[in-house]
Order: sequence, then structure tokens, then C-alpha cells
Amino acid sequence: MQLHDIGEFGFIDRIARMAADDPAVVVGIGDDAAVLDLGGPDHVVVTTDAMLEGRHFRLDWLAPEDVGWRAASGALSDIAAMGASPAAVFCTIGLPPEWPVERADALLGGVIDAVQAVGGTLAGGDVIASDRVLIDIMALGRVPPGQALLRSGARPGQVLAVTGALGAPAAAVMALTRPGPDTLAGEDLAPVRRRFAHPEPRVRAGRAIAASGLVSAAIDLSDGLVQDAGHIAERSGVRTVIEAGRVPIAAGCAQVAERIGGDALTWALAGGEDFELLIALDEADLQALLALEAVAEVGLTVVGRVEEGAGSVALDEDGRAIDLPRGGWDHFA
Repeated sequence: MQLHDIGEFGFIDRIARMAADDPAVVVGIGDDAAVLDLGGPDHVVVTTDAMLEGRHFRLDWLAPEDVGWRAASGALSDIAAMGASPAAVFCTIGLPPEWPVERADALLGGVIDAVQAVGGTLAGGDVIASDRVLIDIMALGRVPPGQALLRSGARPGQVLAVTGALGAPAAAVMALTRPGPDTLAGEDLAPVRRRFAHPEPRVRAGRAIAASGLVSAAIDLSDGLVQDAGHIAERSGVRTVIEAGRVPIAAGCAQVAERIGGDALTWALAGGEDFELLIALDEADLQALLALEAVAEVGLTVVGRVEEGAGSVALDEDGRAIDLPRGGWDHFA
């Protein structure tokens, strides 16, 4: 048996079974981040996220500062999904020895800018020589006891809602992989490239959502809407249903789809790396949540519902299951 036979999440399940229990670990493997009780007034939230050149990014697509920003944003989005406030970030970076110092400065500058934009600080890390650029981010946050948002609290009868709009990063990647110069040039296509190169983790919204006490489950959208809804379904023991006609599609996706012949809805459902938040809550609490400034400023759209059962599905306007070309991101697929 090889890793591609069990996939990324099958491997994570094996790791979880090998890990020892510890009373200080309030939430362990299987959520967006771990939650630790180290005896202070707040619980400590910890996550790691690694990006490898050629697998997660290409330097002919992004400037070094954009690569650094995206790497930090992935980990900070996990902090946001737990409803935590960022505290410190540690960055391990692997660089070829022949890399120009100016490019290395720019890459780390992107990490620092992303962290400082949400109120955190770069507190340390490690530097190694590598054949390809590697960035590994460890982010720490804090959350009051009992307020951490988990994947495991969704209940039948609740609605699913998402912050922001989806599909722009997938649209940008599809356009960049198509032959031809200046595929992403032009004012109409600038929004998808900006969202791809410069995502904004929903830290303020996540903290407000957690503090409200109105949301029972949450996850950040890194693997694709349908797949991430499936993670909530698995951890909560429910079925999640995405109503495709309600999914907000990011500006510029339709223009990219028209130009290259892709499908904007598919990008929104299964594209990944949107770094928005998907939450489960009672529909009666929706307006109270929208009244919060940090939520209203990014927007919140109901995209589906929670039912009894198992698994995750996207339905069209006639109630038929949509056959997606892939089920989100899996590192070993």
C-alpha cells in the first residue's frame, strides 16, 4: 500500500491513532488547529502549514513577497477558523544558496506583512538550504476557554453559511496554466489574480463569530467548499448539503471562464484556497450574526443546510447532485 492509496486524510487518521493522549490537549489532530490548556487565562491555538515550490506555488506566477504572504495566510486562516486571535508566528524557510538576498528579503517581508496585518508578530523560526523554496509556518493564537470554534458541532436543521465569495484562486490557477501570454491581464481579470496572490484570512470575522456564541461549527475553506463541508459532516456525524445556486462567486471568475472555457461554479464549489470561513448555525441567529461589524464587512451568505446522515453533496436548482471533476485538494492524490 502506498500513500496515494489512502490519501492525505487517510494518512492523517493513521497519525491521529498513533498520537498519545495528553490532558493539556483540549483539541488535537482532526481540526483546523490544536487547542492547548497551558494554565493561562486563555487557551493556546497552534497550527502549522507548509508550502513547497512546484507543488503549492510557482515563482513565475508570483513575486516572492506574494509567496510569503500566501504562506502566512494559510496558517492564519486556520487560526481564524478556530475563532482565535493571532499571537506569534514562526517561519521555517528553505532556500537555494544561490538565491539573491533581495528575493529572500522580499519573501520574508511578505510573511511579516501578512502577520502584522492581523495583529500578530513574527517571533522566530529556522533557515535551511534547500533545492527548492520551502516555507513552513507555525502560527499561535489565543482564545478564551469554551469559545474555540470546532468542526464537530453542526446539528441537523442548521444552515451553512460562508464569508466572502469563492472561486477566484482556482480561476487564477486555471488561467495561469493555460498557454498564451497575458492570460490574466486586463482590468476585468485583476480581482482573481489579487485574491490568488493576496488572500485575506478572516481573523476579525472569526473572532467575532466565536465570541458571539451563535455558531456551533466552523472550518476555513482551503480544500474546496464541498470537501471542507464534508470535513464538518464527518466530525459532526451529519450530512452537509451545498445548494449550488446560492454559492457566491467571486468577481472576475465569470470573465476567466468565458475566456478559457472553464466553469466558475465548479471553481467555487471545489477549487480550494479561498481562505473564507464556512460555519453552521441556527437560521434564527443569522441576522444577529450579520449585525456584527466584523462579519458584515466581509459578508455572509447561506449556501446550504445540515441534515441527518453522512457525507457532503452539492445540489443544483433541481435538487440533483452535481458531479464535480474532483473532490477538493488532497496532497497524495
